[in-house]
Amino acid sequence: MPTMLDHLLSPLCRLMVARGVGFAEFAERLKGHYVQAALALAEGKTTDSRLSVMTGLQRREIARLREFQPKPAKPNHLSRLVALWQSEPEYARSGAPLPLPRTGPAPSFEALALMVRKDVHPRTMLDTLETTGTIRLDEDGQTVHLIETAYLPLGGSEDQLEYLDLNVGDHLAAASENVLCAEPPFFERAVHYSGLSDEQVAELSAKFHARQMALLEEMNAEAAKMKTSKAGQGKMRLRAGGYFYAQPTKTKDGL
Repeated sequence: MPTMLDHLLSPLCRLMVARGVGFAEFAERLKGHYVQAALALAEGKTTDSRLSVMTGLQRREIARLREFQPKPAKPNHLSRLVALWQSEPEYARSGAPLPLPRTGPAPSFEALALMVRKDVHPRTMLDTLETTGTIRLDEDGQTVHLIETAYLPLGGSEDQLEYLDLNVGDHLAAASENVLCAEPPFFERAVHYSGLSDEQVAELSAKFHARQMALLEEMNAEAAKMKTSKAGQGKMRLRAGGYFYAQPTKTKDGL
């Protein structure tokens, strides 16, 4: 268990320090999540004493943290805008996003932006998407083209941190459920090798990226169709993704 904690906490703590989150703030939220996890896993009466034994926290902290409520993750409005642009019949043809007038009634970028959020000015969304290379404006600045199938926020931005929150959180939730359940319910697989050259890793990365994006685009199109059908009004949510990570190793042995 200590080795597992080191592997999980090392990148998280590196991120916390880089973003200026102090240990006291991190520890306080960690205590709250510990108590909520114990409440969820405990069977029968959940006394402060029992929760204290389960978590290792003192009873006076248990009493204070019982009402702790994790902040729900917020879906990214720019990601939703890009998804709607590729799935709404007014804005796409056979899954291909149409060029849109910058302003005016639907179908236009302005109308699409207001469909997603009315409290954020369409110009703000336009500028952000243009800065990240997600969209392109004609020379006259009046027609908008979607040139990326997904919104990729700038490195270090608040939007990128929201992505990390959602993606890594759900990935860890799926992996944890697989460990805790007798029959693992979620798909989670990975390929791992060492002893490869930079060029070989780059080749594999390009292949993985292309095939992963093709699958995600296919799933996105199918899910969008399901949402618009009469049977698409359920209560379930899903997140499916992938990752590719590489770094130099200290060993010379291939796996």
